[in-house]
Amino acid sequence: MRINIWISANGLTKTAYHNVDFPYKAWSVSNKKKRIYQDIDDVYDEIIKLYDLSKESGFEIGESLYFECAFFTDYELLVDINIQNRIKEYNYCKTFSCPPYPSMQETPAEIIEDFMIIEHEMNKFIAKENKDVAK
Repeated sequence: MRINIWISANGLTKTAYHNVDFPYKAWSVSNKKKRIYQDIDDVYDEIIKLYDLSKESGFEIGESLYFECAFFTDYELLVDINIQNRIKEYNYCKTFSCPPYPSMQETPAEIIEDFMIIEHEMNKFIAKENKDVAK
């Protein structure tokens, strides 16, 4: 989910791997060497390793994964329409100050959790943007 939030915030930018077909050779950030990515599962395996490394190192996970993915994959492969729709729901609720359901008790826990992750990552994105503008 976190990568999709950063993709949504940054727009769908192109990487060096835009429209590259599997299998392809690219950098493995986790292993610090080139490797062959046979299919999308190999990409997801790399992302899982990077998630663990980011968490262990204390990095902001969403930001870290977003920037590291550019070294080995096309962002378009990572876009999940369900997550993008959830981000739109979040943005709608936030923009118009309306809850997703009539009450907190009626709101599924999954939506609450998703909205909290989106809020956290969007705040990190905005803070980074503000810091970059201030430079």
